[in-house]
Amino acid sequence: MAEPLRNQNQDETLVRARRQQIFAAACRVLKHKSFHEATVKEIALEARLAAGSIYVYLQSKDDILLLLAESMVAELAEMLPQIRGKSRGEPRRELLELMRAAIDVIDRHREAFCVLNQEVRYLARRPDYRVGLKQIVGRYTSTVENVLERGRKMGVIFYDDLRSVVQAVHMLCSGWAMGADYLGKTDKETYWRQVAALVEGRFFDADRRSAEI
Repeated sequence: MAEPLRNQNQDETLVRARRQQIFAAACRVLKHKSFHEATVKEIALEARLAAGSIYVYLQSKDDILLLLAESMVAELAEMLPQIRGKSRGEPRRELLELMRAAIDVIDRHREAFCVLNQEVRYLARRPDYRVGLKQIVGRYTSTVENVLERGRKMGVIFYDDLRSVVQAVHMLCSGWAMGADYLGKTDKETYWRQVAALVEGRFFDADRRSAEI
């Protein structure tokens, strides 16, 4: 299934609008129910679509997972020009801005992100979804890779294994959603400040300064 969320007989503008409508509805439903508890009919009604008409845009319930991933990555992609403008060609600053933007996207869809994180391995094992999912995830990881590689060439970012660093960056961002229960009394800005301190190397510096006092 090369493009499970697209119906070529529909106007592209309408398809995009409906997919965004379904995405927003799915996020609202998943605030209160697990993916397995939620039904396609329930999501369709939340999106104000007739239950049967949702299958014009989705071939199955599992397509919703692909839609979640696609929509969140698209939101981050829309922010890239602004991120790059603010960074002014400085890879370290761009990496931090990119991570902050990723946390903002995750925050807007916190529960849906948790659902996606839990179900993504199941989706990746499905031959009919594997290619599509890989393409979506690739758009995200390649963005992070690009910043890291430019920083390395400029001699301002240092690492031994690119994939390990990309994964570590992703885990720091996704922790805002995956650790929601533990972080119940922590606000997003506080979380971000601690992530930035880790990335910038201020985490150990602060300990050293305290020891010297």
